[in-house]
Amino acid sequence: MNTVEMKAQELNNDMNEVKRELKRVASVKSRLKRQQGKSTYEQEMNEVLQYEELLKEVRSHLSNGSSKSVPQYTEEDIQVLSYDETIRAIKSIQSKKSLSKWLTPIEGDNDEYRNACRVEELLRAHKETLQPSGVNSVSKNDIQAIVDMSGELSKDELVEMLKGLL
Repeated sequence: MNTVEMKAQELNNDMNEVKRELKRVASVKSRLKRQQGKSTYEQEMNEVLQYEELLKEVRSHLSNGSSKSVPQYTEEDIQVLSYDETIRAIKSIQSKKSLSKWLTPIEGDNDEYRNACRVEELLRAHKETLQPSGVNSVSKNDIQAIVDMSGELSKDELVEMLKGLL
C-alpha cells in the first residue's frame, strides 16, 4: 500500500475529511508565510508543502479522476448539473473566456476562447431548463408594490394581498 492510499485510509476515505484537512493545511501555510524570519521557516514550509501535495494526491485518488474542469465539460456533463452548480460553472467559464480572449493579437482568435464560448452557451441553455417556472415564485416588483401601498392598507388587507401572491 502506498502513502497516498495509507493517508486516504487514515482519513476514512472521506472526501469531506480530505477537504477539511486541506483547508487546515492552507491555514497553517498562510500563518507560516507571515513568519519568514523564523530560523526553521524553510524546513517547516517544505514539510507543509509536501503534506499539502500528499493531500492533493489523496483527493485525486478518492475522486478517481471524475472531476473535470469546466472548459472540458461535454453536453452529458452539463445535463447532470444542478442549478447552483450550473451558475458556478457559468461564472468559471466566463472567467476563463475573459482570460483567453486576448491570447492572440486578434481578439478571440484562438481555440481556447472559442471552446469557452461553446461551453458557456451549453451552460446557459441548461440554466434556462432548470429555472423556476414561476409557479412557486413571487416577483420582487409585486412585493414592492404591496410594500409601497402598505401605509394605506389595514393589516388584514395587507395580509390578504400577500396571501394572494402565493
